[in-house]
Amino acid sequence: MRKMSPRTGRLKSKNPKVKQLGVRFDKEALDKLDVVENHYQETRVESLRRCVKKLYLEIKNRDSLNRSSATNP
Repeated sequence: MRKMSPRTGRLKSKNPKVKQLGVRFDKEALDKLDVVENHYQETRVESLRRCVKKLYLEIKNRDSLNRSSATNP
């Protein structure tokens, strides 16, 4: 009997990216994104993901502050 070789190719990701998103930027926004990309030594996609995470946390923090100030006048 022949022994099967192990499966080759990319390893399975712990956090697979399941949705591809196309984005259109004007020149000014793209230039700003490139400045961020170069400053942080990351790809455009990494910069965009980090920005989304930062904005999401801002919303969550603002919501939690609003809830606590509403209960503690």
